[in-house]
Amino acid sequence: MANPVFIGSNCIAKIGNQFFLIAEIEAKTTGVEIDPIFAIRATAFQARRLIRAGVMRCKIQSTAPRPSRGKKVELKGVLFANGQIFSVFDVENSTDVAVLVKINAARAQQLISKGVRIIKVIRRPFN
Repeated sequence: MANPVFIGSNCIAKIGNQFFLIAEIEAKTTGVEIDPIFAIRATAFQARRLIRAGVMRCKIQSTAPRPSRGKKVELKGVLFANGQIFSVFDVENSTDVAVLVKINAARAQQLISKGVRIIKVIRRPFN
């Protein structure tokens, strides 16, 4: 039987002069689906090494992705990082990627008041 816990979408985001590993933890089994996204601060060295090892850079764009045939889009939360605010989407088609869309504080508050989660940021890099 396959392990029910695994990493979903993941990428490295450069926000200002800081790097973050964006990772979705997925836990799926009969009747259970847990899939939050976290942001983990990384050093520039760690980010470069992870990218060289095959971790993709996050897509940062100005408009929200749209679902289409074969492409599922799910708003995962609001990310506050290095003085900037993003809505974070999980986009699944042939791949599973995180997409960050820059938003303002008013839009963030609107999303949060509608129940959208605030993405947990682990701010101190691991050595």
